[in-house]
Order: sequence, then C-alpha cells, then structure tokens
Amino acid sequence: MLLVGLLGCYLAIAVLLSLIPTRPDPVTDPQDLPVYISSNGVHTDFILPTHLVPEDIRTQLGYLADYPYLAFGWGDKGFYLDTETWADLRPSVAIRAMLLPSPTAVHVTGYTTVGTDWATLQLARSQVQELNEYIYATFRTDPQGLIHINDSGYGSNDEFYEALGSYNAVYTCNNWVNQGLKKINVRTAMWSPSEWGIMRWLD
Repeated sequence: MLLVGLLGCYLAIAVLLSLIPTRPDPVTDPQDLPVYISSNGVHTDFILPTHLVPEDIRTQLGYLADYPYLAFGWGDKGFYLDTETWADLRPSVAIRAMLLPSPTAVHVTGYTTVGTDWATLQLARSQVQELNEYIYATFRTDPQGLIHINDSGYGSNDEFYEALGSYNAVYTCNNWVNQGLKKINVRTAMWSPSEWGIMRWLD
C-alpha cells in the first residue's frame, strides 16, 4: 500500500508541475535558427542542424557528423543499451532505472531530413550556443574527448557515449530536456519526468 501511495503522489506531482509553465526571460536577439525536439511517446531528444553543432564536437562524432541533423538524448545507460525496442524491455531494467541512481549515456543519432512530428524552436544564436554548452557538459570526457561506448548503437546512424549525472525517477531523460529548455529561456513545464509535460508547451 505504501508503494502504491508513493506512486500516486509521484504521478500527481508530475501532472501538476507539468501543467505549470515556466516564465522565461524575453530574448531580444533575432530568433531565426531552427532547433527541434522529437518524441517517441516516452522519450525526448534535442535535434540540431549539424552545422549549428560546434566543430570541436562534430569532429569527435565521426561519421555521424556527415548527417545534416544530429539528435542528442540522455538517459539510463542500462536502459539504453539493453532495450533497443519496447519489446526488449525487462521489468527489472525499468525498476532499477526508476528507483536506483544509475550510470547514464548520451545517445547521438544522425538524421537526413526533418521529421514531420518534430517540434520546431526558433532560437537566437546565443540560445543555440548555450544549448550546445549544456549538451556538451552532459558528456563524460577524458583527455582525448568524448568517451565512445563501443558496439552500442541500434543501427547504422547512431552511437552511445558515456555521460555525467545519475538517472532516477526525479531526474529522467525528459527532465534533462526540460532543464535544457529552461537554460535557453524556452517556455516549458516547471518539472516534467514525462515527454507529455514538454511537448504540450511546444508549437
């Protein structure tokens, strides 16, 4: 009963705070650079035109930098690597990811075209710069740069890299996107562990 009660409180708080928007500071510079947010119904990613990603990051991404669009997502490392599709999801993986602080990874995916279901953000150059800094600060690095996780991609257009931070029920993959939107002064939910609380505020 205690577990059910805690889950109910968690869901109620998540819904409530997802319905309350942030009040970002106004941006006075021209907002003419498109950046995108994608959702698969559970997880959200930032997607940038590759030419807007700093060259020092692009050069570390190898063949992925040849794609015109790059998606960046953050999440539980075990969940990412062990769950290529929802059919592969094991209850033990999901429970561990939500209840126990766990190592994380950044998922980078290359795309050739803009997805019809992506949300578009028109950003100023200063916002794009701050977003790039936020994304790069999420990667775990060594003296050589990004730490690639070998043989970890789902297909021919994605790779995984070691990340900083710990995944749990309070700070999920969607909270990472939510926090990034706050940093670049884009209206979003006060707190949202789900993709719904992010996508509902985007055009």
